[in-house]
Amino acid sequence: MTTLSEIKARYLAAAKAKPIEKYCIKDHEGKIVARSNSPVVHVFNNEADDAYAAEHYQLKEIFNGMKFWYGEESPAGLYQSADSQFYTETELPENTDAFCTQRYANEVKAERNARISDTDDYVKLPDITVARSEGAKRSALDDADRISLETYRQALRNLPEVEGFPFVPWPTFPTALAYELQQKVDARQSMRQGGF
Repeated sequence: MTTLSEIKARYLAAAKAKPIEKYCIKDHEGKIVARSNSPVVHVFNNEADDAYAAEHYQLKEIFNGMKFWYGEESPAGLYQSADSQFYTETELPENTDAFCTQRYANEVKAERNARISDTDDYVKLPDITVARSEGAKRSALDDADRISLETYRQALRNLPEVEGFPFVPWPTFPTALAYELQQKVDARQSMRQGGF
């Protein structure tokens, strides 16, 4: 079972792997709106940002009424959070329990929904057959298998109400479907990690 400290470490490492590019430009609220490893040029679409830019950036040109502003060298030591904003290492939201718990809860809910979807065909198709292990001949589900399947689906639906959520174990796959359902979970995991 995954713990909060493991999630925080994983999220923090991911953020620290995304240092800001060499050049950037900010809007009037201080948010970085453009960045690049090459000198950056940006056009704002409101007066407040143009007024801020006039005080902080050099104007490259005005073309068709649009002001093109040169950016500047990025401040050192900024990293991109999962919220798309940039922070110093100590200010990253990934350092906080609440941010990490909410983000992980969203991930678990998305995976929970996917696991429910993984079982839909077994419910909708009464004559569906399954491979109970690698290379096994496909066989039909019996009544006990279907009861186990419904129990599993209900456990998934109830998962967000389990004490300690999202740091809770996954419900156990129904025995008859364990092989096929694990294949689906593994395929999603591989896709998340850039596999095919």
